[in-house]
Amino acid sequence: MADTPSILWTLFVSTSLAITIIIVAFVAAMVLAQRGRSVLRQEQALLVARAHEEERAWVASELHDDALQRVALVCAELDALRSDGGYRFGEVVATRLKGINDELADLAVAIRRIAARLHPTIVDQVGLVPALEELAREVERGSEVKVQLATEGMPGHLPADTERTAYRIVQEALRNVVRHSAGRAATVTLTSDAHHLVLAVQDDGRGFDAPSGRRGGLGLASLRERALIVGGTLEVRSRPGYGTTVVATLPHGAH
Repeated sequence: MADTPSILWTLFVSTSLAITIIIVAFVAAMVLAQRGRSVLRQEQALLVARAHEEERAWVASELHDDALQRVALVCAELDALRSDGGYRFGEVVATRLKGINDELADLAVAIRRIAARLHPTIVDQVGLVPALEELAREVERGSEVKVQLATEGMPGHLPADTERTAYRIVQEALRNVVRHSAGRAATVTLTSDAHHLVLAVQDDGRGFDAPSGRRGGLGLASLRERALIVGGTLEVRSRPGYGTTVVATLPHGAH
């Protein structure tokens, strides 16, 4: 018959082992629950982002299909009025009518740009790279910044969420270059492997102290949020006098 110390020792070891197992199981359950909540939050954020994108698309469509068409109709009516009744109005009135027509033409251009900014349908229509090429041309037309686009290993198709997020990040980064960097050149680089798209926007502007985070109106929080929503990351590298580089890594799973 086993002596009492041995029995007590065995009971102690068994109890300790049981308690350890319970603690480990509890910690594992907490970790899994935390991961589950994190995944759920990410999925919810993605759903919200998609809803926002759909709302933007609706507003952009209304601007393009309704407001823009109305402006075009008014322009046509003014042209007809000037042509049919120009001899009765006199030079002063005809000049004012032409001025109104020109203002409306500028308004049409502004509406078209706002619609494109709200929802870049070109991304859905032609894909990420052609859309970024057009974005680069648009930035060059509207500013003194020259934009160079370089790609490597890009797959033929990427998930829509990844393409839209990448476009938005590049769009916002280039807007920051134009508004805040005082730079004259920017390079957009896109590389991809089987699982991740890596994009970088580098400028030759004044730069800033990166640890201070949000100086210069860069909107870093917004850029990081866009990357996080699709499960990606975003890093900003900058030094005063050495420009700024925004690097985003976005998962895509395209093959």
